[in-house]
Amino acid sequence: MLVTNVRIVTNDVESGMIENGAIEIKDDEITDVGEREEIEKKYGKTEKEILDGRRGIVLPGFVDTYVNFESFIFPDFGIEEKTGFPPEDLKRKIYDVLQSFFDDNVFFTLAEKIAIEGLRHGITCVIGSIDRYFHKIEVDKNLQIISKMHPFKFGVGESVQTPEDLQRLIKSGEKPKYIPLNSITNFDENSIITLKNFSKEIDAFVAILLSDEQKEEQEAFTKYGMSNLERLRHLNLLGERMIIVNARHFTETDLDVMAASGTLAVYCTRQMMTHGSQFPNIDGMMGRSINVSLGTGTIPDLSILMEAQVTFLLRKMLKEGADFDSVYQTKKMLLENSYRLGTKLFDKPMGKIAPGYVADLAIYDCECNLGDQKRPILRKLIFDFLRDAKIYMTIVNGTVAYDSTKDYENDLEDRLEEIRNKVISNLR
Repeated sequence: MLVTNVRIVTNDVESGMIENGAIEIKDDEITDVGEREEIEKKYGKTEKEILDGRRGIVLPGFVDTYVNFESFIFPDFGIEEKTGFPPEDLKRKIYDVLQSFFDDNVFFTLAEKIAIEGLRHGITCVIGSIDRYFHKIEVDKNLQIISKMHPFKFGVGESVQTPEDLQRLIKSGEKPKYIPLNSITNFDENSIITLKNFSKEIDAFVAILLSDEQKEEQEAFTKYGMSNLERLRHLNLLGERMIIVNARHFTETDLDVMAASGTLAVYCTRQMMTHGSQFPNIDGMMGRSINVSLGTGTIPDLSILMEAQVTFLLRKMLKEGADFDSVYQTKKMLLENSYRLGTKLFDKPMGKIAPGYVADLAIYDCECNLGDQKRPILRKLIFDFLRDAKIYMTIVNGTVAYDSTKDYENDLEDRLEEIRNKVISNLR
């Protein structure tokens, strides 16, 4: 495929931005990038598919480093009035009901919704979890079917809450790339060692999802006499294949431990806002060389650009008098760290429009200029709130996965509404 007539933000220091460019793609890899005239002359008349980008702006496809699948049935806010239950009870009741009838069809519907919504927002890869279903469903099989329908990258794991859940996972024969843990305090030393050995055997990432961090820390000190992070360090589980999601009360010592071990961190800014959570010192963490990235968590609007906008505004408010561009550079790094996590998980280089990188990219229908190195288009997209920046096309693995000129309507929304109604009708 040749993608021509595009303005390219390569995200590569050497290539910079190309005002009138073209991209050659072979199979799932970018093989050449440059000025349109040179690329078209180089390949001349070819049997390659020619795709007209209509002067759109090309960015690498975004990586959403944490998504909760069930949030696409019910988000964390705005549903209390539908049920009459207080919010503190509602989520538990919803999960209890879901668990009684969650099956491959429900999972398939959620995963398809996430793929379509992601592609519409220029996301080509999500990393996420489904909760408490004890391996009743065929995760990989369903995702493979969806990826054939909608080219998309999934890194998904069923959350493990107890040592019994872990044993079910081990006995299931599944080999997930990603193992989310919902309650690390439930795991004693032997269970953590079992987890470490299993994750190493199947080469999986382990993610600790912190929903009530302070409560879990108190439980850890009561049970084990030390923080959860100290326990993980003591048992040699921390490292480049460990991810902490939404930690916000870590001590200075904890942060030093994360930095020294190469442990990753993911923040879902809008989710934390809806929970009224204290916002972490992301700049301070990154100043320690902790690899911090962004996810949407339980917010069913899969927009990494919006996540970056909100993160920027919060950090700007918290860093009174801070230079605009210094705050911007930190946020830009958050996006680049997300690409690094995706690269590690899928073992394919992501995040640049450059030869050798996977052909995951989004074409934006946007009238603005690319700008210069100090005020580039990415800053405009993230921080100047350009409402005319719509996705024209998203390409994943060298295949057009979303085209805004086509109609993708099917029975998906009807299927989702049927699941919602079934949950609500069974709430007690």
